[in-house]
Amino acid sequence: MLDTISALLLLLIIPGPTNTLLFRAGMMFGFSSSRRLAFIESIAYMIQVSLWGAALLYVSAYAPWAIKIIQVCAAGYLFYTSYKLWQNKNSTFGESKDQFSGQYFFLLTLMNPKGLLIVSFIAHDSTFTELGNYVKFMATLLFVTFTVGFSWIYLGARFKGPKQSQRTTLKINRVTALAIFCFASIIIGRLADSTFS
Repeated sequence: MLDTISALLLLLIIPGPTNTLLFRAGMMFGFSSSRRLAFIESIAYMIQVSLWGAALLYVSAYAPWAIKIIQVCAAGYLFYTSYKLWQNKNSTFGESKDQFSGQYFFLLTLMNPKGLLIVSFIAHDSTFTELGNYVKFMATLLFVTFTVGFSWIYLGARFKGPKQSQRTTLKINRVTALAIFCFASIIIGRLADSTFS
């Protein structure tokens, strides 16, 4: 359980479009007014992970070789994200539209590729075949998404000045980039072991 929580935290805390929006919402509107976005994000992640889980379950039954290709592509996305974060000095992850409506944020979260990464590398094989394991994993996912979402909003609310927020996001980007690179390297190592063993 602790391994699952740690992996989810590492993946979901990556600065991306949704976390950028949470951070900026905290800066612009404060924690209390923005916390509803964390609830919306959690619901969207649960739907996305469920859909990806069902899709990959189907793929593994009819084209198991495709799972390895999907996992390599997902790891490649992590390496790319790590590189972009290291290079990005001015913002959390590019520029997002200043739209903070629930509908926009819900759709933005649904399009986030982290759901595929969660299903490919963090969820156990039995997560989507046994109801008990599914409920347990979804409860863990809900807990972690709430924690990460509230943390980004709180961080944004703490750093309202532009200079402060730039220095803070630069440090966040660099530390996160290193963590993601290590995480992706471990994933590639495990894929290589499982392929050639």
